[in-house]
Amino acid sequence: MSKARRVWTIIGAAFALIGALAIVLMPDMALEFLALGISITLTYYGAKFLIYYLTHAQHMVGGKWFLLIGLILFDMGVFAIAIYDQAKIITVIYVIGTHLVSGILSMIRVVGNKKDNNPGWKTDLVQGIASISQVILCIIFINSVTIISISYAIYTIYYATMMVISAFKKTAIVYVQ
Repeated sequence: MSKARRVWTIIGAAFALIGALAIVLMPDMALEFLALGISITLTYYGAKFLIYYLTHAQHMVGGKWFLLIGLILFDMGVFAIAIYDQAKIITVIYVIGTHLVSGILSMIRVVGNKKDNNPGWKTDLVQGIASISQVILCIIFINSVTIISISYAIYTIYYATMMVISAFKKTAIVYVQ
């Protein structure tokens, strides 16, 4: 990771921590804050993928995937903005969906890393268990805004901490001959 990338990673982690603390301190406004953040983020990444497709990926093998992903993310972001007044629904669906996918992918990585004797399987196992437990917690307490908000904030703090750790971790430079 380059020095500039390390700095941007730490800045992103700082914003995530500030957002998590805002969610914990203002749980009554947390779902609206999260819904707005989700809709802006989805729209931004959708537009980013679409621009990438138009400038580079349309000439690549498999480049249509960037178009498909960009269209889906952009559409989800615009839809989330359109139903912003239904903040609880957007936030709960987002939290449950993303953490369910994240947990399943972490568990798949655990199997692959353990088979390859990679010591990183333990971290993936913890992340997978944390994601799936958050999904279960959100489903059990689906009517409680405070528990969903605090659960999301705790996961955000964990993710920001992992970002800071990865920014300070030494990475190997691989030279191809």
